Amino acid sequence: MTAFFIPGISDDAPILEDAYRDLRSRIELETGTLPSARRILKVWARRGSVDCVTEVGERDPLRGGTVIAIFDMSAHRPFIVCWQHDLGSRRGAREILGCNAYSVLEFDA
Repeated sequence: MTAFFIPGISDDAPILEDAYRDLRSRIELETGTLPSARRILKVWARRGSVDCVTEVGERDPLRGGTVIAIFDMSAHRPFIVCWQHDLGSRRGAREILGCNAYSVLEFDA
């Protein structure tokens, strides 16, 4: 059982919620679509030519850095993975995954 968290962010509920809302808003500004409210812990998917597991709090299997969030862009839309090379920095990167994931695990409610 894994409670919702964002690596490098306080586990204080108001701070955590503000950070998550900010991440979702940035994704919406960049893509024109607000991600679903699902809080995804882990996704098993094909990324490029590699099948891999991408998990919040772990090293990104293809790009390095720490995965800080995975967003579901809803039906027939891709997932977006956000990661930071240096936790706590304002600099991060995002990757749009293909729409098909083999399996998705959400954080516990």
